[in-house]
Amino acid sequence: MEISQNTSLARYTTLKIGGDADQLYHPHTKEELIELVATLERENTPWHLIGGGSNLLVSSAGVKGAVIRTTHLTNIRVLSPGLLEAEAGARLPHLAKQAAKLGLSGLEFAVGIPGTVGGGVIMNAGAHGSSMSAILQSALVLDSLNGQVTEMGADQIEFEYRRCILDPKRHCVLSAKFVLDIAEPEVIEAKTQANEDYRWKTQPIGFANAGSTFKNPRPDRTAGYLLDQAGVKNLRHGNAAVSAIHANFVINLGGATSQEVTDLLREMQATVKEKFGEDLTPEWKTMGEFTSEELKVWEKK
Repeated sequence: MEISQNTSLARYTTLKIGGDADQLYHPHTKEELIELVATLERENTPWHLIGGGSNLLVSSAGVKGAVIRTTHLTNIRVLSPGLLEAEAGARLPHLAKQAAKLGLSGLEFAVGIPGTVGGGVIMNAGAHGSSMSAILQSALVLDSLNGQVTEMGADQIEFEYRRCILDPKRHCVLSAKFVLDIAEPEVIEAKTQANEDYRWKTQPIGFANAGSTFKNPRPDRTAGYLLDQAGVKNLRHGNAAVSAIHANFVINLGGATSQEVTDLLREMQATVKEKFGEDLTPEWKTMGEFTSEELKVWEKK
């Protein structure tokens, strides 16, 4: 296991924002992760789990305690025809492409999601009309409160839109099993490539970002549409700005702070509320030291 002290987290997030973590751990196996969490719990050390660092805003003031990155847990294997297992740190775009090569369909939607399996399960990540909940059979989950590791079925996880019953402050997804359809690799790869091409055309790939910023308030009114129609593409706070390509993406122009981002998100929410009467809630999670005023941005209206 790799361990470092007082390490900047900005390089480990897709938004490229984040202060120092007191300790940063990189376990290489599920067993190391389980043992590490048990040790931190015994020592009453606060801990946070991070995968690919997308859908996340880390405070520029830093993170107290331990941050654990799962990105070395990347094993992928076929258990039986149509059943694929992947560890928590496997990146979703890589998993989608591996499935395509194996002739397994169902993960094409995930090729443009810059996260990992663990975070994807916790967030019920989705795109192109599908999501993790549509293909997940079960997940191997560590409960830090009692140290128990349980294989939980999709029904036990109780998926909802962009969330599930699992609490990232308590639960660690160690791996997940996906039920996929067997199809011609060429057909799957073509669909996967089309989804990837769509992402390149419609998202601000050249700028640091954390993925879609706000959840859709309801199926028939997407956050992107509301934000675009509200005219937020001209908004900017410091070096945090709304993308000119997609109004539901916030980009870091270079050196942006978490305070600038929260100020921008607050103005985006207020603009949509004023024009459409709709309340927007961020998809992103937060990590680290935020003021109560900043955290109001994340309150469900």
